[in-house]
Order: sequence, then structure tokens, then C-alpha cells
Amino acid sequence: MKKKLSLILSMLSIMFGLSSPVDMPPAEAKVQNTVQGTILFVPHDNRPTSCEQSTEALELAGYNVIMPPKDMLGGLRNTADTNELWGWVNKNISKADVAVVSTDSLIYGGLVASRNHNNSEEVLLYRTNKFKQLKKSNKKLKIFAFGSLMRTPQNGAAAGAEEPEYYQKYGDKIFRVSALNDQKETRKLTELEKEEREGLMNSIPSGVYKDYFGRRTKNINVTKNLMNLAQNGILNFLVIGKDDNAPFCATHQEARELNNFAKKQGLSRDKFMVATGIDEFAMLLLARAANTIDHKQYTVNVQYNTGVGKDTIPKFSDEKLFKSIRDELTMAGAKETNKPNADLFLLVNTDPKGRTTDGYPEPNDPDPMYNDGKPRIGTQYFLDMVKENIAKKRNVALADVCFANGSDKALMNLLSDNKLLFRLRSYSGWNTPTNSTGFALGQGLVNLKNSQEDCNRMLVKRYLDDWGYQANAREKLMWSLPDSKYYFNLAEYEKYAEDLVTKELREFAAWHLSEYPNATDIKVTFPWHITFIGGITINENIPKKKLIFNGRWNIENNQATCGNGATYVTARFTGTSIAAKMDDRNCWWRYEIDGKPYNRIKFRNELTTLAENLPKGEHKIKLVRSTEGEAGLSTFKGFVLDEGAEILSPDEPKRLKLEFVGDSITAGAFNDGPHDVLSYHDVENNDMSYGPQLARMLDADYSVLAKSGEGLVHNYSEEWPYNQVHTADRYPWTYYSFNWNDHHLNWDFSNNKTDAVFISIGANDFLFEPRPTEDEFIKEYIHLIKVVRKNNPTAAIICLEPVPTVIGPDAANWTEIAVTKLKNNGDKDLYYIPLNKDTPLLNDSDYVGDGVHPTQEGSRKIAEYLKNKVEAILKK
Repeated sequence: MKKKLSLILSMLSIMFGLSSPVDMPPAEAKVQNTVQGTILFVPHDNRPTSCEQSTEALELAGYNVIMPPKDMLGGLRNTADTNELWGWVNKNISKADVAVVSTDSLIYGGLVASRNHNNSEEVLLYRTNKFKQLKKSNKKLKIFAFGSLMRTPQNGAAAGAEEPEYYQKYGDKIFRVSALNDQKETRKLTELEKEEREGLMNSIPSGVYKDYFGRRTKNINVTKNLMNLAQNGILNFLVIGKDDNAPFCATHQEARELNNFAKKQGLSRDKFMVATGIDEFAMLLLARAANTIDHKQYTVNVQYNTGVGKDTIPKFSDEKLFKSIRDELTMAGAKETNKPNADLFLLVNTDPKGRTTDGYPEPNDPDPMYNDGKPRIGTQYFLDMVKENIAKKRNVALADVCFANGSDKALMNLLSDNKLLFRLRSYSGWNTPTNSTGFALGQGLVNLKNSQEDCNRMLVKRYLDDWGYQANAREKLMWSLPDSKYYFNLAEYEKYAEDLVTKELREFAAWHLSEYPNATDIKVTFPWHITFIGGITINENIPKKKLIFNGRWNIENNQATCGNGATYVTARFTGTSIAAKMDDRNCWWRYEIDGKPYNRIKFRNELTTLAENLPKGEHKIKLVRSTEGEAGLSTFKGFVLDEGAEILSPDEPKRLKLEFVGDSITAGAFNDGPHDVLSYHDVENNDMSYGPQLARMLDADYSVLAKSGEGLVHNYSEEWPYNQVHTADRYPWTYYSFNWNDHHLNWDFSNNKTDAVFISIGANDFLFEPRPTEDEFIKEYIHLIKVVRKNNPTAAIICLEPVPTVIGPDAANWTEIAVTKLKNNGDKDLYYIPLNKDTPLLNDSDYVGDGVHPTQEGSRKIAEYLKNKVEAILKK
């Protein structure tokens, strides 16, 4: 494959289903990107800003960013498996030129986990010392690491759902006593302060105090160990963040302790620093990694709004803003300059009086500042600053820090009126002020290598989130919820919230973002199930540059994720070679080019060559997942072609679309090797089970929803009897059989209609005692059919007798009774097809050796048997 590649990414941000054409984004169709280098990246959690929004600029600039699957990362209420993460790092590290890693993820299991874990210090230090072996095995690798001090929220409301539960009750007292502890180290407390501190100590239960401050002590000791690793060159750069802190608090106190430790150890700022913030560190260090690969140090000219400007001490910070930005420049590997020929100009929208608020001041505030869209002192001054820099053709990054967690509405209105929104290199107005300055700076530096068109793709997401949602629609959502408890867990109101905010942002985009094509074609989700964090995806429609996806895929943020077997993507292309970029831990895939089958493969989270030395001309590829959903999620990031090659317009979709629902038989378990292996995922080919074979006989597209061990009443070898998740529960999910607690994203049936749904279920119910009663089985089968019918009102539903005869006749008889009852109640497009009515359909040789799972040839026999019967049904 040529060194210079045309990166043909597959989609932007919307879900597509059976035979869905997906439009190509413009930048990859036009810009030829040389692969710049490889960066291994471990985020500190699974939020969009932590993951894909931090990597997008680098990937568009041609860097290969290797990142763990998001389901491997920690979140708000789930902790990452650190052994699994370290395993992933060790498996992939040899491919990287630079590593940017979160120590919170690799030591605690994530950012939130670092604040509420119960690990012993011994365990934490054991994980910390794994960096030594990592460096020993990869001596030339540069490792840029970032971690955090535990934050100190001022009260329970400020803590949200991220601190231990007791913080809701004692948070204000914990914060105040930590502030007094901090001050006690730098000056003598007054008698009143001593009394106050003693009273607070007595009012906080000893168990609470010991748990909270004991955890802080453990974390500080871990951080000092990391600092020793930086001192010894194992970590090339380490930055520790002060997230959500104040001029006096435990976080401020610990930062002073670490700085004193660094001074004592002789640890210089080019190896270690403590800085305000945390969520922006990934973007800054990724910029540093890119600059390191390129041997480049960009210059940045920082300009502030009139008034207090650089001396502003923002909310959630303990220092002046210019000091934080100075640290962010160091993190990014950039240099500040006052010269007019700087590479980047960072413009910082501060309040002239030095205030930062949430835009909703308290009634007794003597100097309130409202985020109501009305220009204030300094608004016009800052607008003129933006206009002047752009008029001089400078690269402008804009950090909007007047208001915490949301854009300055007055400024944004004026930028929109003056057609300046899409003339910036980057923009940020999210979360804390230092989050905004750091993200705008880091993304702006990387975007110096990207086209304005690419920059606009990132800008529109920030405008929709920071301006549209955080500064506007979020307020309306919160006022509409019946109780404030739903701010921190949307629960049954999540679908309502998604629909409301989607509607609001579509209207917002139509009014304010009409310059950007398809800005109104969006969908909003809440990845952490709280109002504070929204996920916004955009559908880009660029004609004639399309791929075809079949099965249940979630397509957003320039990538497609599937969690089922027999999901596949097809494309027509030109050129003599093709590669694919896939993030996948352990699933097998197969592919064919121009009808010729190739060997099965496992992707290794990198650009994987599929074929070279193809004849010149047009070709067709089909890439299909062999492994069922239990093995994990797969994230497809695109095909890569020769320079000058292209993805062609797709073939017309098949006339028929079929869906197959079932258990391990439908999943093709053991049909690709011996059945007595440790992992049946290594010997299953879902695409050669009876369903896909039948679909190909009928010239149909297909989707398979199959989970090994699945039953109607009883699942295989699980706890009895009724506390399991079954097919009727899973059926609406996009990731049908994977980790149902964390990935129950519902499938969009309305835009993904199918002609027939096949159900083959019930064998597992009869493999162990106790078996279901007739009433139990029929009741659950009827429930399943009703769920399928509700979501597929026009499809034929075809229920099959379970394949293996070893389970006895009850499953067949009761399935037929369930179907008959519903047909008699008016469902006329419902059918039952027996497989073993007079004699067993399959012989012993048609099974893999266990009498239950068909071989590929046995599955072909089932498909052949069904073909004519199904054709007759579908002709109706």
C-alpha cells in the first residue's frame, strides 16, 4: 500500500440499519492525508469530550490515534477494569510513537473512581509500578501522563453524583474544614476559626472523615510515586490536575504539598507540574504528542478582554487565569509570544470585572451578571478584537470563560450576526473556565494542520453543546423535570429529555447555525444519564460517497459501532489496495473482495491491510463480523485506499430485508472449529448460520440478533428462575446481546424496516431442570412475539421449531400453540414452521458433535428446507 493514503471515513453521526446508505464527509473525500505518526491514548473516562472530541482533530490531521473501546473505560457509575486496560495497553503499545495516558484510568479505573474508590494503597502502588515494565519494554517510547487530585466541591449540590453519597449531607462541612486545614498550614488560625474547625470536626461522623481524608492521603502517596517515575525518566511528562477547587481547600493544600515535594526532589517543570483543571488535559497532551512527532513548537499570542483580563481568578480555580494558560501552553508544548506573527492567537473572553458565574446570580448578589444575551461592558470590545485578528488572516482560537459551563450568549449572537462563527480554528465554552481555555488551545494548535472545512465540523459541535444546550436548552429541560433529583439521574425521563433537547437544538441550529450544512439534522443523547452532559450527533449528507451498513449499527462521531454477529459493511471502490481501521478487542471478522473470500482476521486496534496488488479498476468489498455480541463491541472507523482512489456510489439495496432472532444455533456457535474449545467465540461464524445462508439464497440483506444460552423462561446455566434478561427484553436494543446494563441504546425501528423476522428460541429452556411449564413457556413466547410485532407492524413474523431433537417435543408444540393463539386474535401475518415434524431434519453428522449445534452444512440444510416455504409466505 502506498505511503500516502486517502482516509475514507465512513460516516458522521446518525444511526443506520439494514441496507442503509451512509454519506461520506467532505474532508476525507477531498484531502489527502499522509499518516503522521501513531499515538496511543487512554482517556480518563468515556465522555465524548474525553474521547472522540479530543482525538478528532488529530485523526483529521492524519495521526493514527489508538484508543481503547469506550466500553472498556470508566464512567459516572462504572469503574474500568484496570487489569483489562493494562492488558490493552501492553498489547498495543509497540505500535505507538507517543503514549498519552490517564493515570486515573490505569490506577483507579477512571476519573470518578479516583474520588470514591476503596482500594488499598498497596494495590494502587502495585498498579502504579506497572509503568516501569511498560517503559522497560519500550525504551524509546515517550509517555505523557495526566492524573488528578481529588477535587473539593463546596457542597453536596456542587458534588453532583461523583462523590461518595455522604457528601450530599456533609459536603459543605467537609469543604469548610478542609479550607481551615489548608489555612492552618500557612498562617495561624484565629480563635474563632479554631472553634469553628473543632465544631466542624465534631459534626462530621468520624467514619465519614476517616474515609474521605484517608482516600486523599492514599491518592497523594500514589501521586508522589508517579512523580518519582517522572524523575527517573519512566514518564517523560506528568501533569496533575486541580479540578473544581478554590483558593483554600484540600485540593489547594495538596497541590502545595506536591509542589514542595517536587522542589525537594529537584523535579523540573519540563517533567512535572500541577495545573488547574483536568478535563482539558487530554486535548493538550495530544497536541503535545503531535508536536513531539513533528518536532514542532508553535507560538501562541494570548489576548484577553478589557478590564481585569489575565488577572481574573475564575470560578473553580485557585489562581489567576494567565497562570493557568501559561501551564496549558507548557502542557501542549507551545510557547507564548507577543509577536504579531504567532502561529495561533488565543482570544480569551473574560468579564471586565473579573467575574465568572453560571449566569443565574443569587437574589442578594450586589453585582449580578446575567447570561441573558444582552451585550455588557466588554462585549463589543471583545467582538472587535475577534474581527481585527480575523481581518489580519490570523489563526484564532476562542476561549469563552465569562460563564461557567456555557457560552456567553451576547458574544455568540454578535459572532453569528457578523458571520464569524465559522472563521475560527477552535472554540470552547464548556464546563469550567480552564476546561475552555485548555480545550480551545489544544484543539486550535492541532487544527493549524487542518482545513477550515475540518475545523467547522468541530466548531459546530461545540456551538450546539456549549451555546445551544448548556447556555439555552438545558435550562428549559431542568425547569420541565418534576424533581431536581432527575438532574443527576434522568431515569424514566431520559427519553423525554432526549426528545425535548433534540427539538430545541434543531430550532436553535436553524436560527443560529444556518451557515453549516445539516446543522439541524441532529440527535441528542445523555451518555451519563444526567442533564450535565449531553451527547450531540450530526448527520452529514454528502451525495455519491457512500457505504452500505447492514445489521444494527450505531453510527456517530465519524465511526460505526456494532454489538452483534453477522453485521456487515459493503462498499464499491477503486484502487489496488484497501485497509480498514477497527477498534475491536476480540471479535473475528471475515471479508470478501469481488466475491472472493479471504481468511478470517482479528483487528489489533490499528490500520489493518485487507488486500494489496488488486487489479486496477473497480472492486467491491464486504466486511462481516463472525462473532456474536457477547464478545464485545466493534467500532469501525473507515476504509483506507490508495492515494487518488475513491469510494464509489453503492449498488442498489436488496429487495428483501430479513432479521433472525435466536440463541447459539442462530449465532453459529461451534460451526467454525471443534466444539470443546475454551472460547466458543473463536469457533463460531455467525455469517454461516442458517439465517444468513437463507438470506443469500433469497437474495436478501439480513441482520442477526443471537445470544448463546438465551431462553424464553430459563437461560442456559444461569441462576433460576426469573431474574434473567431474556430475548423480549433485549430485542429493542441496538447492541442486542452485549452488557445490557451499560449499552441498552434502543434501535430505531421506524427508519429501519424489515420484511420478515424469524424467531428460533426455546432450546435452552429445556436443557436443565427445572424446565418451564406449558403456561410459562407459552406466556413468554406470546410476550416476545408482541414485542417484535410492536416494533415491526408490517413484517411477517416466522416462528421456527427449535432445531435439536434432544430437547423433546414440548418446545415445538408450545411454540405452535402460542402462534395459533395470536393468529386467532387477529395477527394474520404470523407463521409457524416445524422442522422435525415427521422425522428429524438433521442427521447426527449435521451437528458439531454435541447433538445441539449445527455445522455449516447442517445450517445450509435448514436454509434449503426453509427457502421455498419462506418464498411462499413473502409472496403474500
